[in-house]
Amino acid sequence: MRRAAIGFCLLVLLGAGCRNAPPANFVVLENGAFTLEDKPFFPLGVNYIVQLQWNDTACWAAPCRNYEVPGTFRYLSRDPSLLQIKAEFALMRSMGFNSVRITSLASDLQPLEGNTGLALHSQYGTGKDTLFPLTSATMPRYLDAVDDVVDLAQEAGLKLVLLVRLVPGEAPYEKQFTQLADRFRDRPTVMAYDLFNEPLYFDVHDRPKADVYQVVRGWQQLVKAHAPHQLSTIGLVGVPEVFAWDPNILDVDFISFHPYEYQPEQVLNELRWYGENVDKPWIIGETSLPADNDSVPYTDQLEFARTTLAQARACGAAGYTWWQFQDVGWGRFHSDYMGVLSRSGTTHVADGLPDVHGTMKPVAEAFRAFKPEAAPGSCMELPNYYNFSSLHTARLIGKLMDSAGMPIEGGVVTGWDADWNTSYYTISKSDGSFALYSDFPFHHWMASATRREMVRGDVRPSTYITDSSGTPTFYLGELRLEHLPFAYPEHGPHQ
Repeated sequence: MRRAAIGFCLLVLLGAGCRNAPPANFVVLENGAFTLEDKPFFPLGVNYIVQLQWNDTACWAAPCRNYEVPGTFRYLSRDPSLLQIKAEFALMRSMGFNSVRITSLASDLQPLEGNTGLALHSQYGTGKDTLFPLTSATMPRYLDAVDDVVDLAQEAGLKLVLLVRLVPGEAPYEKQFTQLADRFRDRPTVMAYDLFNEPLYFDVHDRPKADVYQVVRGWQQLVKAHAPHQLSTIGLVGVPEVFAWDPNILDVDFISFHPYEYQPEQVLNELRWYGENVDKPWIIGETSLPADNDSVPYTDQLEFARTTLAQARACGAAGYTWWQFQDVGWGRFHSDYMGVLSRSGTTHVADGLPDVHGTMKPVAEAFRAFKPEAAPGSCMELPNYYNFSSLHTARLIGKLMDSAGMPIEGGVVTGWDADWNTSYYTISKSDGSFALYSDFPFHHWMASATRREMVRGDVRPSTYITDSSGTPTFYLGELRLEHLPFAYPEHGPHQ
């Protein structure tokens, strides 16, 4: 397809020119897969936190201060900061990564007091948390700081996914994005913009699918107007996003999923659901297993990376990104030990570059040895695919059906406790039946499927019936899920 477009450009070279073919070295999507210069490209990436550092006269990009030795701070001027990023990019390449998802530098935005504009969470002086106002006076310096990171990634041979922040209905965020996109529209190192991170957690409104569809459609128009050669994505928590931010109704170029192991084998099971139910191109935008080599051995983390990489490829993923580059000290085990590097010791990368704080964990070998060109295996269906938790305190059962009374396979049912604090979900089978288990009595439930409406209700625990299995059970009956009139056709992509 791309060669044909280039040939067409040559034919019209003396005329109006060619507007559709991307310039050289841009990553493009063809038939659900990424290509780079007409060759298959599987983005194997790592998440990397870059913060804005500033003083009274300048601002620049710096690695996350949590990647450093606790109590130290090396980012008091621009050149050492960029040299450190250069060393860490070089280390990523040596591990086998070919792409990086940059967080914080373009996404940690919040309104200024009085809604007079936006500010970016940043570090001032020796590392004080503060806000950097993004005004007409400061924007050129800020964009130069982002440009430094793009330059370093280009030098290292890495493609970038930039996490930005768009907020539905909030024009200042759109203005901020357009300024960023205009600056880098001709930079092939910027592969894609991640427009919104984990709406299940960070969208403050309970939006119907019709509203989500319109919001994302507007964002895509913005991307194509200001970043015509870059791709767009949205980072979804995973299967439970189907109740509002349904992946198949989102008008972006590809979906990024963020599955984590909150229940046994959850990631492998979620990967199968994506492969069976998501028609758009998709990647893993975040995943990891925390390991400190004490309570969780490093070998477990390595095995998790190997098996999820294999399952992702087998189920149709177009890319895979690990969370994150290095362990941090945020105070929670789950988030602190997910890095490819530990927080002890140092790693020498190359002469002329500063050492990197931290020691490479064995998990790096999974990425270094990964061969995306190898034939994928089969997308496994695990024994607990329909009941991740293996719990039996309470159960909701029923069937998901369409308006014609036909069963819906791959629908999702979630149940919550009384205070909406804890939930579990399950998947409907080929006959539409489902059985959702938990370790508490369900009080609230929701059901949906991709391209279909969401229905919900409440359950009084006193109405549960204990059946022959001994599990208190509530029968929800046949739940009808209407097809969304604006959604893509059921058996093919939107035209």
